[in-house]
Amino acid sequence: MGNNENCGMPIYPEPDKRLADSLSEIDVDAWYPSNSVTKKLWRCVECLRDLDLMLASLPSQKNSTKRKRTLKIAVTPLHSLALAIDDLCNDIICNKETFEKVSEEDRKEVGEIKELFGELLPHNHKSMLSGIRNKLSSHVDKKIHPYAAQKLTQDFTSEEFGRWLSVCIHIVLDLAKIEVYSWSCHAPSDEYVRFMTNEPFVVTILPEGPNGAELVSLNIAKSSPREEVSKLVASLIKHSKWLFRKTNPPIKELKPMPGAHWNTFKDSYGVHKSF
Repeated sequence: MGNNENCGMPIYPEPDKRLADSLSEIDVDAWYPSNSVTKKLWRCVECLRDLDLMLASLPSQKNSTKRKRTLKIAVTPLHSLALAIDDLCNDIICNKETFEKVSEEDRKEVGEIKELFGELLPHNHKSMLSGIRNKLSSHVDKKIHPYAAQKLTQDFTSEEFGRWLSVCIHIVLDLAKIEVYSWSCHAPSDEYVRFMTNEPFVVTILPEGPNGAELVSLNIAKSSPREEVSKLVASLIKHSKWLFRKTNPPIKELKPMPGAHWNTFKDSYGVHKSF
């Protein structure tokens, strides 16, 4: 075979990049959501980032009142995470673009997860989570009396916050395993588009080539953008250990077992309920 003979399109490794951060520079190369369900997963990641930052400094905080006040502030991103999880479940169940990629059995399991989620962590307008968020966390309600505020938070303990957090991060980890997510990243110029709909293959397309849309290159990503979820959860578990009593430890790890089904939350329902 001659050196000049065409051997086909070369395949290159894709440079490492993070999942897009709302506070990063726009021109930073990162993974961006390229479909509806991935946008909802990204919203969960943004909430996890905020929670991780808030909880990171708490182990060194010795004053219990200040700890509880910090947790009161952290209720806002936790509430946002709960709503983002609902929206992610709804997209998998109801959005035609998404549910066509998911088996009927998996859609049923996502529906069951959403139902169990509402039971383990009530987050409607009458719930403690929403009440604290709406009246004391995102802002202090102008009509609330100190006595009413104390009554609202009397059952708000570090253990309860930790239970809420454990439920949320477990569900996000499981939902992130479902193969429905698509990503895009920066292209060489505005003439090209780059995306990853089938991990780990990143394709670069010239939409308006001389002969129509053309495949320009194919790269292999070293890691999945979804690994950002796992890394954040690991950090949150580390930072939230102090929330629990020694007799009521938090989830130590949520690593997927080889060959195991994606839905581990259903089998852990009793554990979360017993916290």
